[in-house]
Amino acid sequence: MALRKKILEMLSRGEIDVTRATELLTHAQDAAPDTAPEPPAPPEALDPAPPIPVPSASAPPAPEPPLALDRRRWLHIQVSALDTGHSRLRVNVPLGLVRFGMQIGARFTDELDRSTIGDVLRAIEQEEISGTLLDVEDVSDNERVHIYID
Repeated sequence: MALRKKILEMLSRGEIDVTRATELLTHAQDAAPDTAPEPPAPPEALDPAPPIPVPSASAPPAPEPPLALDRRRWLHIQVSALDTGHSRLRVNVPLGLVRFGMQIGARFTDELDRSTIGDVLRAIEQEEISGTLLDVEDVSDNERVHIYID
């Protein structure tokens, strides 16, 4: 458990990206014994930098660099008062974190079909999903909920 926490802390501090965190969490899950608690990992065991590839004649093309900050996409959740329009709640989540959460969450539930999760993840990555996903007005509670991706 301590190893998972350390990996997630590294992700939140920006020391590693979502892909690297997923790899480390997968490795931690595979390496953990079923009955014994996880021993604390020394800091040097969590190398946040991936190994440097050695170029060769048959090397595959380099992966695309991460999106610039102005090109990153976000999931926005806003709750506001209907009569005044004043914001009561605003939550902005990077889509990279949404993908990461869906990948991890898919391992722990049988309620969602894995092909559905895969379809949603592909749509997010290929930028097929954008704009308003949900816009609901609750007159009895005087609230408007607006969920969208940009």
